[in-house]
Amino acid sequence: MEVDSNLVHDCKQEEDVERKGRKSSEQCRNRISKVSIIIAIIPILQIFMGWRYSQACPINKLIPHYSIVAGTVALLLVILISITQLITRVFGKTVFDDNVDRRNPNRATMFVGCGICSIMCINLSLFIFLLGWSVTGLVWVIDAWYRVQYIHAEKNDYCHPILYQFTFAILLITTLLKVLFFCIFCKKTCVKMAMTKRRDTITSEDG
Repeated sequence: MEVDSNLVHDCKQEEDVERKGRKSSEQCRNRISKVSIIIAIIPILQIFMGWRYSQACPINKLIPHYSIVAGTVALLLVILISITQLITRVFGKTVFDDNVDRRNPNRATMFVGCGICSIMCINLSLFIFLLGWSVTGLVWVIDAWYRVQYIHAEKNDYCHPILYQFTFAILLITTLLKVLFFCIFCKKTCVKMAMTKRRDTITSEDG
């Protein structure tokens, strides 16, 4: 009887763990969806602004085109990053649940790994393009900074104030975020290198 009660207790614990795992997975998916929606607002606004004022910036007709291209690429990047997160956090945990994959895990591992690797390569390419495109857009906007006017729409030095100021603000914000991201990445990399070096030193001393 005592053995049976222990088995029942163990089964209940396993069920609780599985239930908590499913709950955390659902919460993770919800968080990813909310964050993706919030981040996607900026690219959607960029596309709308570029389309809405495509003929309203004669001082540099490339500024609205910059906004459209930047918004499209950024939106695609957000979608692909969200897909990558969903694959790694959800599909990656359930892919080994069936008996076939338990007997032959390499097939599932290669499937998930190749998919994630391909998407990450595309993400990296889009990010590099977006970085260069942002620099180009910044040059165009700053070049018109001292010459632009917002009153006489028929003149060649005119640009719609909403388009120009929105584009400048988005460029400024995204540039600061990229610098912040780069600093955080460098900090984490330096910390990891320091910890690895310290671990190697301790190992060599123990040896």
